[in-house]
Amino acid sequence: MLRDLRQVCEHPRAAEPEDFRSAARLVLKRQFLLLERPGDRDPYRLIVNHFDYFANLFDALGWTLHRDDTLGLVGLLPGDAEGFRHLRLADSLMLLCLRLLYEEGMERFEAREGSVFTPSEALLGRYETLLGRKLPPISDYREILRRLRRWSLIEIGDETADGLPVLRILPTVRLVTGDQVQTRIAAFLEADGEDQGTPDPEADPAVGQAADQNESIP
Repeated sequence: MLRDLRQVCEHPRAAEPEDFRSAARLVLKRQFLLLERPGDRDPYRLIVNHFDYFANLFDALGWTLHRDDTLGLVGLLPGDAEGFRHLRLADSLMLLCLRLLYEEGMERFEAREGSVFTPSEALLGRYETLLGRKLPPISDYREILRRLRRWSLIEIGDETADGLPVLRILPTVRLVTGDQVQTRIAAFLEADGEDQGTPDPEADPAVGQAADQNESIP
């Protein structure tokens, strides 16, 4: 990979080696980079302009680099799920509800720049009614949102009259939840109905997996 990096940097007007290292560190930390974010713009463009190099680099580390030019995003997903641990149960279930709200917003043509906006009330209502679970305390809910924001799955907007924020669901939510959201929710509900005790996040089929480093989501 060092030889490949030297060859890339030898091209006229090429970026410096440290620019490549910085871009790689950032996408490993954030998992997703969005063109619309000012802080992501330069590393995003560097990765897109040298996509084959970065794809090979991350493939050697067991990651798959994804790219969507229409939505303006690049992101990493683990290539081998065996090496990754599970997300917290509440995070996974909240994430699945976010995906459902995202798809509903897309179907109603409410998306703006690939994102769907929703009040917290709608998310919590879906979590409670669809899953039949007790709502998490507000402090826990805010912490869940901060983790999802750190993984570039949502952005947290202004608070409404109920004191909870409006959420911007980013298109990255599609990458990390796959296409079998309803199946995963049904599997969780079936398992939860058989075991009325505290669900085990290590065994629950609805729980996503996360990398040990930076708690990234697959």
